[in-house]
Amino acid sequence: MDQIQRPEFETVLSTLHQSFSGDRGVGRAFWEKGLIERVESHALTPHRLKEACGLVRSYDWAERYVLEASDLHEAWSRSLDVLTATNNLLAWASELGLIYSRSVSAD
Repeated sequence: MDQIQRPEFETVLSTLHQSFSGDRGVGRAFWEKGLIERVESHALTPHRLKEACGLVRSYDWAERYVLEASDLHEAWSRSLDVLTATNNLLAWASELGLIYSRSVSAD
């Protein structure tokens, strides 16, 4: 895919990549577990969350969304949109019983 070059967005994209798709990024759960398709196709999923699935379908989609910003302020805002969508979708997937969280106790 041809990437739009926006050097002024480098910090935004680096932060997004680390939080969203890095080794411990929250977006990885969607791709590795096929959660996007499962959440999107679930009969109880609200329309707004189905739209959010498109935003986080892949890192490339999320990055493209950020790169379409008109300025740095909007790029940061769009990056937060991606992370908010991810958190909302993870919470919804948990509500549907598609995923569960593991508690780690400190002994």
